[in-house]
This record gives sequence, C-alpha cells and structure tokens, in this order.
Amino acid sequence: MTESIRVLLVGAGVVGRAIATDHLLAGCEVWMADRDEAVLSEACDAVLRRTDGIADSASPWGAAVPIPVVHLMPHGHDEAIGASDALPTWMVIESIAEKLPIKQAFFSEVENWFSRSPILTTNTSTLPITEIAGSMQTHPARFCGMHFFMPVVGRHAAEIIVHPQTSEAVIGACEEHVRRLKKVPLRVLDSPGFVVNRMLAPYLNLSMQLLCAGISASTIREAALRYGMPMSPFELIDLIGPRTAFDGGRVVWQSFPQRMDPSPLLPAMIKRSLLGVAGRKGFYDYSGDGERNGDELSEDVNALVDRYLRDDIGAAEIQGDVQLIVDMFAASMWREAQAIDASRVADMETIDQAMAGGLGYVAPAGEMTWREHIESIGEDRFRQLAERFPNLKSLR
Repeated sequence: MTESIRVLLVGAGVVGRAIATDHLLAGCEVWMADRDEAVLSEACDAVLRRTDGIADSASPWGAAVPIPVVHLMPHGHDEAIGASDALPTWMVIESIAEKLPIKQAFFSEVENWFSRSPILTTNTSTLPITEIAGSMQTHPARFCGMHFFMPVVGRHAAEIIVHPQTSEAVIGACEEHVRRLKKVPLRVLDSPGFVVNRMLAPYLNLSMQLLCAGISASTIREAALRYGMPMSPFELIDLIGPRTAFDGGRVVWQSFPQRMDPSPLLPAMIKRSLLGVAGRKGFYDYSGDGERNGDELSEDVNALVDRYLRDDIGAAEIQGDVQLIVDMFAASMWREAQAIDASRVADMETIDQAMAGGLGYVAPAGEMTWREHIESIGEDRFRQLAERFPNLKSLR
C-alpha cells in the first residue's frame, strides 16, 4: 500500500511551508497546493531557498486538484524513480485555517479529488479529529491526524491521532511516512490537546503567570533552559504564534479547568496584533528573516505585563531562585503527564518520546530521559510545591 504513496500538502502558510521544507530535506517530494496563488508562489520560493530543491508545474496524476498546485522535489531528485503507469495512493496532509467548519468543508470536498481512495490527514493542533471525520461522506476510515510540531525541521516526532473508525492500514501508512521523514510516530487517542499541546499548555501558562507576577523574563528563560527546554517559553510562543498558542491553550483549559487558570497575556497580545515571528513582533522584536532582535522583551509586551502585573501566587519568594522555577516547570508537566496516562490517551513511554521529539527536551543530567529527570526530583518535592503555591492549579 505504501510503496506508491504520493503526498499532497494543502495549505502554504507558515506551518505548511515548514512541513514542505521538512519533506524535501528528508528526500521526499511533495505537491503543495493553496487557494491563493500568490501565497503558494511565495511559499514555493521560501522552501526552495532553504532546501536547494527544485520545482515544476507537473500535475498530480490520478488527481484533479481544483486549486493552484506546485510539485516540489529535493535536490538531485530523479523523477523516474517510483514513477509508473499505475495510479498512486495519495496522502493528503491538510494545513489550512484552524477552524472546525473550514476543515470539515475541506475534507468533505477533498474526498472527490482522487481517482483512487486517498489517505487523509489533518495537521490540526487543537480540533477534535472525530468531529472532522464526522463531516466525511465516504472515507472516514482513511482519516486521522498527523500533527507536526514547530519548528518542524528541528522536531523529531509527529503525533498520529486516531479516531474510532481509523483503519489500522491507514495508521500504519501514516506511521511509515513519519519514519520516512526521520521522525518518531507517536500514536495517541483523540483528546483535547492530544499529548504535546496538553503538556505544553500548563508550562507556557505558568511562564506567563510568573512573568505577570514580577519574575523577570531572563530568569524564566534561564530556568527553562536549565530544565531542559531548547528555548525560552516566550520565544516558543513567538515561534508557534500567539494566536495558535492561545487556541491550543484554550482547548486545554476549557476541557480541564481544574488544571490551569489562563493568563490574560496571550489574548491581550492578540488584540494588539502581536503575531510573533510571523509578524515580526511578539514577546520579542524580529527581523524580516525571523531573527530575534536582542534579549529584551518588546515594548508592547512590557506595557501589557505592567498592565496585568499582580502577585497573587507568592512570587516574591521566587524571584531569582532559578532552581525553584525549574522544579515548578517539572511539576506542572508531570501532573499533566499523570492525567494523560490515567485517561489512556497515551502511555508514559509515548509521553517521554513526545517531550524529546515534540518539544525538543534534553534532560540536564547526561543521558537521562525526561521521566528519569522527573523521578530524580521526586514526588515529595512536587507535593511540597503544591502546598507552597496553592493558587497555582498546574502544580496540584
């Protein structure tokens, strides 16, 4: 089944072009499509610059794609390899607007584009897979989630999110494709936030709570790096995009209100059109090529932090204690992992892989995994933190 699979990526925005780039760097050709021809052209140029790939206008055979499409190939690609007169099986990776009605309409339509039944996947980070599948007329068994993490090229895992009708053959094909991209496939059940976003939401929210309680951004960044994260939580929000981070966090706190009280900072940033790296301004200021301009928070964010400055969590005793914040970060993610494991959305081994491959976590002590690092801190320490900071739901 998987030998003749061809990939059609629909959506040429920031995430779509990152997924296309990852394919080419892994040696995989991909057809990229978008309703906006100008967006598609810009995305094509960006992907080719980063990959030294090539492009042509070859139409995907065995498919009638009614929107602009371009064929992207890695450098040195031999078009004869894998070519045959037989109709290929197409794998659609959708990366369009993160709105349920839009995705439902798309998947209801895309089923009819192909001469042979396609494999259909969505890159959604927040929306219920089962609800998207409910809009499909013919192939719900051939549908699942395939969630890539930003930065796509730097993350070595992808979530495969299954719903009750997803066939084992489709799951297997998706897992094999993720491995072709040199990533670990993480099979998880359809649940709010899946695994990676659910782990990430309380960590990012806690970071913003600390910031608005008076802890400096530099202290929070130092704690995040010492904990094992690859960057400051504020840099990560800028990379994901404050709007996307807000949408993902909202799914988690609305589904599990006992787990976190949402910080007002993200919605305030969205109202001010602070879009992160894509908009050149977020927690930090950025140049046109996405490079961060210095280590200081942007003036706009500093103003918002001043507006929402309030220490109702006991931050006065935290200021400057980097290791204490490290332990708080660990506690918030460990509590979420326990809840994920208890609900059987994913087991602890998958969560461990999600931390490393999805979030880029590297334990500070040698060859430890995330879970081994957590166990080295100890349950007694986490209970002490919950008692010491009773207003922080994420530590309970």
